[in-house]
Amino acid sequence: MQRDKHALNRALPRACLLNAATALLLGSLLLGGCDGPAAGGTTSSETAVVTVFAAASLTDVFQEAAGSFSRSGHTGNVEFNFAGSQQLAGQLREGARADVFASADEMQMQAAVDTGRIEMESVKTFACNRLVIGYGRGVTGASDAAPGLESLLKLAQPGHKIVVGAEAVPIGQYTRQFLANAAQDDRFGPSFRAGFEANIVSEEQNVRGILSKLQLGEADAGVVYASDLVGSTELQGMEIPAHLNVSAVYPIALTQDSRQPEQAATFVTFLFSEEGTAVLESHGFSTECRAEVSRGASEAAVAEGSGHAYD
Repeated sequence: MQRDKHALNRALPRACLLNAATALLLGSLLLGGCDGPAAGGTTSSETAVVTVFAAASLTDVFQEAAGSFSRSGHTGNVEFNFAGSQQLAGQLREGARADVFASADEMQMQAAVDTGRIEMESVKTFACNRLVIGYGRGVTGASDAAPGLESLLKLAQPGHKIVVGAEAVPIGQYTRQFLANAAQDDRFGPSFRAGFEANIVSEEQNVRGILSKLQLGEADAGVVYASDLVGSTELQGMEIPAHLNVSAVYPIALTQDSRQPEQAATFVTFLFSEEGTAVLESHGFSTECRAEVSRGASEAAVAEGSGHAYD
């Protein structure tokens, strides 16, 4: 019994030391877990994530651009939120976190500027698009029925089902501009617009909704962007005459409260680079409008300077 008592006395200090070491280890782990993020909003072991709010029509091209951006050795991951530009502007107004906003029109970019999340001076036009009539290869069944979709004028005749964008959506706004142009044209006139609008069976919240309806055969034709049909094996396109067509302008800007301003600026700069431009143009977007916007801004600056010369 005396021997057991001495053994117990020797074991107690060792147990206390073990418990103390365990407590110290747990304490260090807990303290390490409470470390704040490093500068830029990420810890030293994390990769910066750039969140890009982008119009639905940019889905394919931006995903490819992000891949090229990464392969070019740029740091940071790019994550996207694709939706209708009006939906994205609304999310920004509600405080959704984003680093970059790319809109399919200037109206929704202005709406984002009005929220105070974006400075107008930072907005740049990075690409443009044009409208086409999209239709499915198998929509009409037999190939001898296809000529009914080959003429733009015939789309105003009864019997066609047409899907377009809702009025608040950029593609919907552009479509209505096209129809307004057609109504003023001698060959088309108001009757074409009236007939075309009478054949509309659905108004979608973004261009992806239009494409889906066409691919499912729920409509005969729809007004989409030229870029939407690049590489498509399911849909064909009918050109809209240039004098009736509309140039869709795509502006882009960083948000003022971006958590990754340097990485976000790098991605935007990449889109303007030779490599980024090549990706945009391979998907059917035009970049010539960049020069037109820059030239217009320069002319405005010269005019303003001339006006002040006599102040």
